[in-house]
Amino acid sequence: MKLYCDNKSAINIAHNPVQHDRTKHIEVDRHFIKEKLDSGLICTPYVPSQRQLADILTKGLRYPDFERIICKLGMENIYSPA
Repeated sequence: MKLYCDNKSAINIAHNPVQHDRTKHIEVDRHFIKEKLDSGLICTPYVPSQRQLADILTKGLRYPDFERIICKLGMENIYSPA
């Protein structure tokens, strides 16, 4: 499996375990996001599953849900008879 990454630092960290101890990205990111949530700069509204179009890319869906999302995305079956 190929994991494409556009961040050279992340690639270096992945390949050099010594550098893992020098990173604090997760801790810093967690505090950064929490700070922005607390200040109201970022909000996280609830989105029901029926409106999650990205589910088609991340989950196995039942056929009706799959068809509904395909239609919303404007995708067409190129193999269906015209």
